[in-house]
Amino acid sequence: MNEVGQIRVREDDPNSAEGMDKVLCGICRRQFSRYTCPGCNVSYCNLTCFRSEAHYQCSETFYRKEIQTNIETKSSKTHEERQKMLELLKRLEEQTQEEDSSLLRDQDESDSDSNDLVSRFAGVDISSASSDELLRLMTKEEIDKFFNALRDPTSQLAQKLLSSEELQSARQEPWWEASLEGSPNSSGSMRYGSKPALMEFPPKLVKSQASSPSLVYNVCAVLVAYAFATRHLSVSPLSSTENDASDEAEARRIISQAVPFLVARRSQVLYSTLSSAVTDVWSRFDPGTMGAESLAALLVDSSIIARPRLVVATSSDNNLLSDHRSVTLLAALSDLSGLFAPRSVGVPSHIQMKLKFYAAQVLSTPQPVLRALANELQDYAQALKAEARSIMGNPSLQGKNLDASQPKPAPKPDITTSG
Repeated sequence: MNEVGQIRVREDDPNSAEGMDKVLCGICRRQFSRYTCPGCNVSYCNLTCFRSEAHYQCSETFYRKEIQTNIETKSSKTHEERQKMLELLKRLEEQTQEEDSSLLRDQDESDSDSNDLVSRFAGVDISSASSDELLRLMTKEEIDKFFNALRDPTSQLAQKLLSSEELQSARQEPWWEASLEGSPNSSGSMRYGSKPALMEFPPKLVKSQASSPSLVYNVCAVLVAYAFATRHLSVSPLSSTENDASDEAEARRIISQAVPFLVARRSQVLYSTLSSAVTDVWSRFDPGTMGAESLAALLVDSSIIARPRLVVATSSDNNLLSDHRSVTLLAALSDLSGLFAPRSVGVPSHIQMKLKFYAAQVLSTPQPVLRALANELQDYAQALKAEARSIMGNPSLQGKNLDASQPKPAPKPDITTSG
């Protein structure tokens, strides 16, 4: 858990207003304290004191460990990524200066960490500099904020950092959102991924699903994991041959971790409710990466994918899957099938066979049932958003970290039969 994010601002508590006016900073002992360190409980006035040598044992160890971990896992690989990183850092510096302006007016000496970002990067060749070199030029606060934004691309800070026209034009939006705009490039500024090619499977497989247990909530769990991998990596579709090998490997890791029943050869997981499916998947994401608002956005994505089309173009070929009302859902399952395709051509993996089984379930499920499922996903998303708003609107709960509210993994989530 991020200790810096847990620092308590004393002035936000109306019950401690009088105490705040009387307590001096426990480090510099010159100004009134405004914060409390979560580690040693000392009161301090600003970030300079928090990072001072007197407080070294509490702050420096944490920062060093956090930076080391993120350097190993979040290194940029290409010139384009380094350019994006610099753009993010510029915006982060501007925001940091705005937030700290009120504190800077009360300080007798300027904070060395508020130096202009451009001057710090003067003489640095971004195209050849490694991520380690770029990170060494950043302040500890900038590194902390930067990686927090990377962990949750849907957070308010991440969206603000990514709001420039240059970065927006480089972002790749999920392919399933293209239909909402009318055409893939109708907005002029959005760049959507191409729709995945549909996989093939024998028609007799569809007929055999009529008496099988319903796997619709298992499919919902798969869609939530699929939407997260797509948005987290900004790669669409996941099975595109143009994707980097590292992105493909990370996508497979995310899917395997979030929905292990999909990759297990012998799985007996069968979700009986949407709540059990969503809660179990939510608990399996990396800690700190998924808050209630972010999960609600993924549920909206899943609702869009699962919802059958009201109007479809008819074809003389009744077996053409591209004319099916659930073609969007079939395309998502096909994209995952391509992602997990083995290197040996012509030999489908057990994961691909399971995805074909799920697709056959979709084709044999009545359209009203799938439409009701899409509505249920949307209602669940609205409920999560309402819960998040109620927490933010309640003064007694405003300190709660929504992105740290992930449930713990359930040991046996609604296992009733093989699926």
